Amino acid sequence: MQEIYIKSSKAIIKVLADSSLIKKILEEKFLYSYIPSCEVLDEGKEDATIIFKKGKNNLILDYPNIEYIYECENIKDMIAFIEYILEKARLEYGIICVHGAGAVLNNELIISWGTTTGMGKTTLALELAKYGSIYSDEKILIDLNEMKSVGRIKYQYISNDYWKNKEGNEYFKKMGNISSEEEYPIKLFIQPIICDSPNYTLDEWGKDKFLWHIYEETSRKIRGTSRIVFNNTYPVISLDTLELAKRRLELLKEFTSKVKAIYYKGNIDNIVEIIKKQS
Repeated sequence: MQEIYIKSSKAIIKVLADSSLIKKILEEKFLYSYIPSCEVLDEGKEDATIIFKKGKNNLILDYPNIEYIYECENIKDMIAFIEYILEKARLEYGIICVHGAGAVLNNELIISWGTTTGMGKTTLALELAKYGSIYSDEKILIDLNEMKSVGRIKYQYISNDYWKNKEGNEYFKKMGNISSEEEYPIKLFIQPIICDSPNYTLDEWGKDKFLWHIYEETSRKIRGTSRIVFNNTYPVISLDTLELAKRRLELLKEFTSKVKAIYYKGNIDNIVEIIKKQS
């Protein structure tokens, strides 16, 4: 078996598999467009180990010792599973992963977030980047202890019809005007619904409402609610623990007391002007 180490921010996972499978994982573009700030190392101090081996489909989740036993190779499934184990390791460091896109204005990060595709998260981030730079698409890592961003995806994942019609058949597009740094203080979270209406709705969330929504966001991945493997036939169980959830909640309470969050529904021009005035 060959071993490699996959790093995302502070978290490192050791991967053990046949050399042919390792080669396929490393050659798959999805690796770098799905795992935020992904690095591949020859050695490292691992937080957990995943062994991939042939056999009847099964997962042995005795964290930090994991076995992924598969009948048929599905490289994207395997990469998504590596990211799931990285999620656990990152949370142990107090690092959360937010599903969203980000833009940097005046050296501060504006995060457009939400779980549903088609809200306008990427559209808003790209429009804001005209007045600064783009930070990330799809995923943003935030260190709750240091209150700053620490990881991202530099590729735009072309997943819905709007972007496919606009960008063609390219599934992973390297984003232009990318910010030079990974670490920025967080200025604003915005949950957008971008539409053509001339009027708009703007709701400034209190810290309790923000806490409720971001706790849900940072708990669904670690609890396996968005993880199905073996070609969508096998649900992945939770790796969360009461101790980890309590620590996450306390860090999020501090975070939501210091960072502003809003909900916006309306056209792109109005919200860009509102954010520019606040930055």
